[in-house]
Amino acid sequence: MEYGLLLFGEHPAEELITLARLAEDEGYDVFWYADEKFYRDVYVGLTAVAMSTSRIRLGTCVTDPYARHPALTAAAVAALDELSHGRMILGIGAGGSGFPTMGIRRERPAVAIREAVEIIRGLWRGERVHYTGSVLFCHNGQLNFPVTRLPPVVIGTRGYHTLKMAGAVADGVMIAPYASAPGLRYAIGRIREGAQGRPHPVQIIARVDICVNDDHPQMARQAVKRMIALPLWNSYPHFQYLEVLGLEVPSALQAQLAKRDYSLIVPSASLVPDSFVRHLAVAGSRQEVITQLQEIAATGVDQITMYPVLTPGQTIQEAIIRFARDIMPQVRR
Repeated sequence: MEYGLLLFGEHPAEELITLARLAEDEGYDVFWYADEKFYRDVYVGLTAVAMSTSRIRLGTCVTDPYARHPALTAAAVAALDELSHGRMILGIGAGGSGFPTMGIRRERPAVAIREAVEIIRGLWRGERVHYTGSVLFCHNGQLNFPVTRLPPVVIGTRGYHTLKMAGAVADGVMIAPYASAPGLRYAIGRIREGAQGRPHPVQIIARVDICVNDDHPQMARQAVKRMIALPLWNSYPHFQYLEVLGLEVPSALQAQLAKRDYSLIVPSASLVPDSFVRHLAVAGSRQEVITQLQEIAATGVDQITMYPVLTPGQTIQEAIIRFARDIMPQVRR
């Protein structure tokens, strides 16, 4: 079992470097950095981390095919792979925040992601790419520097069509926000449908929001609700990924999501039902978290990537260390 750490661009560069080094020292396998619009830039952050670490692999979690042309993504990821001596992973998905603000339409995500991957891999292979897709285009593009290694491509998704597509084309698939066996088994089944006939297995990654509080486990369960609200906001009004879990979004929460105001995500957390927490996050006491992660591991995932959610008084450093020392050794597939 591998373990990853996901951070958002909330941290100044020096702090980000310190946290990435801590993750490397504590035995995490991958450092994932979010590509969220209007946060600190993903490639600036990963450049700083690449120059400050030596072992831990690095990945975008996740970039998208809309805000940047795939040619720019291909160049950035290849340059980072060169800088990090072969440690870079391209994580790509449909994206979430910022599109309405920037006036960008998120059209046909399963198609757009596949087309982006095809363009990017062609450029990495040194080809002159002339690509006319349904969503994306590249007219006689070619990178002006050699790429010595094709970085792994991990597609992040929860969508019915995109899961199967990812199984067909990706090196790995990052599943979020499923955090219980029913959701993960459903997603893994769709991935394996798409992967039929491929010569190599597809890596399965469970990306999970995790909050541990031994003294106040209920506080931990409340804390993760803001992270549950985020994919609900991104998916609105399409909540098919909840159907396999038998969950329905309450009308009051739907009304908040319909406002399409990113600043309302945190206030919307109070409207997330308690029943959502067990299936869409991992929260509670240390033993409760270990038990749920063992359930996740038993589904056959190859990596668990944690986004650390904090309760008042906790620090990100403490969360990274305690998870590595107290929980990771207890959850090995």
